[in-house]
Amino acid sequence: MILVAYSEYLKGRLERMPQQKTIVTEIVKKSKKSDLWFYIVIIVLLVAMLLWYIRQMGYLPLWIDNQPSTLIAEMDPATRERRADFKIINAHEHVQSFSNIPLLLKMMEDCQIEKMIMLGTSKFTFYLNPKYGFSEYDKNNEEIINISKKYPDKFIALCTIDPRDEDKLEKLIKFIADGAKGLKLYNGHGYFYDNFFHLPLDDPGMMEVYQYCEEQEIPILYHINSGRFLDQMERVLQAFPDLVVVAPHFILTSRNLTLLSRLLDIYPNLYTDISFGHPDFQVAGFKRISYNAVAFREFMQKYRDRINFGTDIVITSYRAKSRSYIDDITLSYFDMLEKEEFTLPDSIYKMMGKKAREQTDPNTVYRGLNLDDETLRMIYHDNAERIFGK
Repeated sequence: MILVAYSEYLKGRLERMPQQKTIVTEIVKKSKKSDLWFYIVIIVLLVAMLLWYIRQMGYLPLWIDNQPSTLIAEMDPATRERRADFKIINAHEHVQSFSNIPLLLKMMEDCQIEKMIMLGTSKFTFYLNPKYGFSEYDKNNEEIINISKKYPDKFIALCTIDPRDEDKLEKLIKFIADGAKGLKLYNGHGYFYDNFFHLPLDDPGMMEVYQYCEEQEIPILYHINSGRFLDQMERVLQAFPDLVVVAPHFILTSRNLTLLSRLLDIYPNLYTDISFGHPDFQVAGFKRISYNAVAFREFMQKYRDRINFGTDIVITSYRAKSRSYIDDITLSYFDMLEKEEFTLPDSIYKMMGKKAREQTDPNTVYRGLNLDDETLRMIYHDNAERIFGK
């Protein structure tokens, strides 16, 4: 009886084995198929991320990169006609290479920019990566000087030097002879001071540079954090009273119009510009102006012969800085100067850092300065032409 039962059991197992084998085979096939799809998805994602990165670094251009901002088409003819009369000069911009010029010329046409002043720039500023340090600035000096020679009616070049370089004066003299119209300095910038230069503005090695610029009437566009380097800056200005210095970004003193006014009152050859740079700083600066619009309007009108227009976008091959984005930034500065109220395009908020973006309402309505035509004409054109020449 037991043998019969065991025999039947074995017979049943043998009959079920092909079925079980088939089931196992199906499970294995499905598992392999699932694994295959998993790897396919991973590979597709990795390839997409690689293509995105390569594109952001300046490669794989698309037609959309060269499209103007939609705000250009929406601009009313009266506004365009008014701005055309100003012959606007953007007196603060960085340009990486000749390859950026075709797009830049289109943007200038979009926004009615007659001329642009390009500043000698190190590799760090273009990539914001500390590993590059203050490097390849001579290369960029030569690049922008050659651009200004090819397009003399559109671009002016200001060379830069490294304050640590023992041959800095000789290099400056060479670049001026080659066609540069002024000097750009970074040693008053807190980050450059702390990480690269470690030299005060009135370092003895720089004094001969200031003296040469004063004697030769060469203007300096000098990034100076007046909160940190005020005493050093004033010692330089006092030692060289005829030296023309443009300290941009409201001399990083837009929080203190009283100090800013004092500096402009005491030093008649000190100028500034309205640029703020990175969208984080631009949005924060526009907020300060919006909260204190009446005082800023009075300041701009009082010192209208000492203020330049500028954007400081830093033009590179980075694809996020498309023609549309550059248009948007430029138009936002126009709006700040010309309108009573304005909003900012989404493209500006998208380029902000995560923390700054989280603290900002993209629907904010900003109060503008609504400046008169005479003030705008001086800020947009007259001052920069007087300082840097035609």
